[in-house]
Amino acid sequence: MSDDADKIEVMINGFREKVPNGSTIAELILKYDEVDSAMMVEKNGRYVYPQDYDTTQPEAEDVLEFIHPDFGG
Repeated sequence: MSDDADKIEVMINGFREKVPNGSTIAELILKYDEVDSAMMVEKNGRYVYPQDYDTTQPEAEDVLEFIHPDFGG
């Protein structure tokens, strides 16, 4: 059995990543060291409320963006 059997492909901040199927947004924030109190998360272009991070699970081919507004621009 392949190591990738329980993984799905998603886009995270523009990079294709394989993540464990069933991961939550909260788990991915920790995995990718994106912890920032001002950070916002988008899933497929839609805002995810922080109170939903523990229950929102990306599906294969979803696009996640971890947005840090304090970076300026």
